[in-house]
Amino acid sequence: MTLYEVAARVKYAAIGVKKTRDVTRLARPQRKKLSTFFLLQKQFVLDVLNEKQYLFSESFRRLAEVQYTLNDFNSAWDDIADKTEFELQTIITQTEAAALTKGAAMAETMFVPGKGGSFDLQNPRAVNWFLERGGSFDYIKGINRTTGNQLKTVIASALDEGWTYNKTAKAINQRFSAFSVQRAQNIAVYETGSAYEAGNRMFIDSVADTGIVMEKSWQNSGDELVSDGCLQNSADGWIPLNQAHSSGHQQPPRMLRCRCYEIYRESER
Repeated sequence: MTLYEVAARVKYAAIGVKKTRDVTRLARPQRKKLSTFFLLQKQFVLDVLNEKQYLFSESFRRLAEVQYTLNDFNSAWDDIADKTEFELQTIITQTEAAALTKGAAMAETMFVPGKGGSFDLQNPRAVNWFLERGGSFDYIKGINRTTGNQLKTVIASALDEGWTYNKTAKAINQRFSAFSVQRAQNIAVYETGSAYEAGNRMFIDSVADTGIVMEKSWQNSGDELVSDGCLQNSADGWIPLNQAHSSGHQQPPRMLRCRCYEIYRESER
């Protein structure tokens, strides 16, 4: 390995460390907000459950079909999801905005110092990204759908097995408490990482607009937890800026808990 190759490897490792630190720092306050949000949703669910205690009485069970009762709870959850949708979108959008800006600033400093134009959230690429991806209602509905499915699993078991109101409320409280913190962490890190890498890429695209030919390389964390898909992307080596990686992704992350990152350089070809 030449001295140049050693220096490059050290530089790219340092970039990975910086990206990880930036994403972790930016995700931390959003994780807390998301965790609080999920606990707020839990309280709404428990409030509804308290209002509908009669559904768990033995006399009501003899009169009503389980599916009828489950549909009643499904409708109540839909109302809760609608009521909390805007707040969740606000948290996600704030996460993305901060990370997008930070990612662009990092690219200017670490990859092409002095060669790109200025970047802010008014940049046309940033505007288009938010229109297509940022805080999208489809994504928000997906988060609420997952929460709802967790809830419906508990309710269905309660109705099928004849649980009391108290046992059902305890199970819902435990289920929300168990997944709210870890799920908040996963979403905050994924959204922060996605927006950070998108900000990186937007700045690099602005450099390419000036006529400089740029290329990219997918980097993984180098341990046994790296997925096969990410290993394949890393094996691509340096590829043209607009070429997709083997997985079809333009840049990391591929999925929740993906720890990969992208590096860029002026093409040597």
